Amino acid sequence: MKAYRSRLVIALMAVSLIVAACSSTTDSNEVADTTMADDMDMEGAGEFSFGSPMEGGDVDHVIEITAMDDFSFSPKNVAVQSGEVVTFRVTNAGAIPHDFVLGTEEMQDEHEAEMAEMSGDMDMHSEPNVFSLEPGETKELTWHFTDSGSIIFGCHQPGHYAAGMKGSVLIGS
Repeated sequence: MKAYRSRLVIALMAVSLIVAACSSTTDSNEVADTTMADDMDMEGAGEFSFGSPMEGGDVDHVIEITAMDDFSFSPKNVAVQSGEVVTFRVTNAGAIPHDFVLGTEEMQDEHEAEMAEMSGDMDMHSEPNVFSLEPGETKELTWHFTDSGSIIFGCHQPGHYAAGMKGSVLIGS
């Protein structure tokens, strides 16, 4: 099984490199600015339809998530309540880089398309719902959830999201 996974990882990495080499270049600032405007609720500057990022303050609870090289997150599904402030503490337990992107399915699809267009060279530090993790690294994202529903967290390193590296956040009322 390990040999199969190793071959799968190598094959996906090779395909990712080929796709990256064949992709056209795009002005990353133009794409990132347009997408952020589309994804954010413009009535509340910087807010998304499901809440907003928080810095400091009272946190209701911390959710530990591990990103792994078998293109999975553990746990895959988490539950929070509308009105809660939650810190996602994400650790890359693998040997390759991973991302953590929090958003709706539409946001995830758009981000995946942007990453493919830009050959993975997108500056994600400007987006408050996204960060990258080097192997062994741990980062946190604190979020205030305001609406009930369901959103997704995913990894958009080349080939990872397509391989199923995503999970869900169920937001109860």
